[in-house]
Amino acid sequence: MHIISTYMLDKDKILVLEILIADILLMSATVALTYSGSLYFNPLWMNGFKNLPKLILLYDTCLLASNALYPSVIHNRMIRIEAVIRRTIVVCLLTLMHVTFFTGFLEASTHFPRTYTLTTIGVYFVLCLGERFILSKLLKSVRRKKHDIKNILLIGNEKSLLDLFSTFSIPHYGYVIKGTFYDGNCDNFDYNRLRVGSPNDIYSYLATHDDINEIYGFFPPEEFDRLNMLVKYCDNHLVRFYYVPSLNVFSGNQSFSSVEGTPVIARREEPLANPTNKFIKRMFDLIVSSIFLVTIFPWVLLIVGIIIKIKSPGPVFFKQDRTGIDGKVFKCIKFRTMKVNDQADKVQATENDPRKYPFGDFMRKTNIDELPQFVNVFMGDMSIVGPRPHMLKHTEEYSRIINKFMVRHLAKPGITGLAQVSGFRGETRYIDQMEGRVKKDIEYIENWTFLLDLKIIVKTVTNVFGGEKGNAY
Repeated sequence: MHIISTYMLDKDKILVLEILIADILLMSATVALTYSGSLYFNPLWMNGFKNLPKLILLYDTCLLASNALYPSVIHNRMIRIEAVIRRTIVVCLLTLMHVTFFTGFLEASTHFPRTYTLTTIGVYFVLCLGERFILSKLLKSVRRKKHDIKNILLIGNEKSLLDLFSTFSIPHYGYVIKGTFYDGNCDNFDYNRLRVGSPNDIYSYLATHDDINEIYGFFPPEEFDRLNMLVKYCDNHLVRFYYVPSLNVFSGNQSFSSVEGTPVIARREEPLANPTNKFIKRMFDLIVSSIFLVTIFPWVLLIVGIIIKIKSPGPVFFKQDRTGIDGKVFKCIKFRTMKVNDQADKVQATENDPRKYPFGDFMRKTNIDELPQFVNVFMGDMSIVGPRPHMLKHTEEYSRIINKFMVRHLAKPGITGLAQVSGFRGETRYIDQMEGRVKKDIEYIENWTFLLDLKIIVKTVTNVFGGEKGNAY
């Protein structure tokens, strides 16, 4: 068993090394490709850099440094595509930083090839994503054919074990369930079909089967002595053991972590509590809001500002206190769509609201009134995507009558959000409409991915140009 287990570990290490070599070769090819393209289309992009081997060595070294901090996860058996994309983005940004840093030592700052560097990293990012997609399909195909597999045993018949059984039974994950051990009855036919015996029979089975890589099991507190004996056996025979809790303390997604070695279960999983995810989302917000505010917004402000002044006396902007992340209050900026009135902070806009003027009504239906909120995004009070911020009066009212309403403030409010592209946009006449919005906001917080943000942005744009109206009055 020692030899086989070590062999399996070595196979995993070899796979990681092979992926790293593929990444290095891909980077080398990318550098050569962009180098040739730059010399052909515009040699000035190179700013005097003429040494291709030196460039390849520089970029490969920087990529190695980045991978040392954030190694590839594509080889993991259960990995979401969003995690792969997120990891690729981080590695490319780190590589860009490393290249910029080391180039400063190698050449004068005036010779730094900015266009070439950005082009190379951009091309590598696209090619690397393609490589990751191909590797993912290839690994799934290999594991589906019973190569690169892990043999496992399951101990117990708790619901959590049955859920794991269903997951491990998916062929492309590369697991082979060699047997199940439990006392009592089990209604799952497939789980029951693989039953070898009771948990007491596990040692005799392991003594005659030296191909087991992992064991997943549940033991009640009164049987922890038996658990510790099995763990000791696994440690001495290089079998990985995973304890599977049977308690489902909270409904929905949960997050498991530890505090100084003490395991704790969080009420819900929050991807945006992860510093890396938070950094990616903030960088995206900063880049997009900066570009928009410098290029498009000045023209929008000029045109819209003139029309507002002509159509309705008063200020161009409407600023209102709204509830932000962690319940903090911030000034939300919009183009003014109503006549100046003293009900703006108390009464929600309705379909035939007399406070609106015609152009203001048009701005609301097309979301033009929301564009100044890119200033809020740039300042860090909002994000491009997130739960829509409510006026303080609504926060106070709905927090008393809608369960989990305040959970939506665990993330930064957004210009658009999952609730808005799911049909919960604009006026909420009935309590069930607000409950639906809150449900979608919580779904977004618990399942955030960068890809989800992009999908929501695309859906928002298509809704605007597709004439989607909803309750946006």
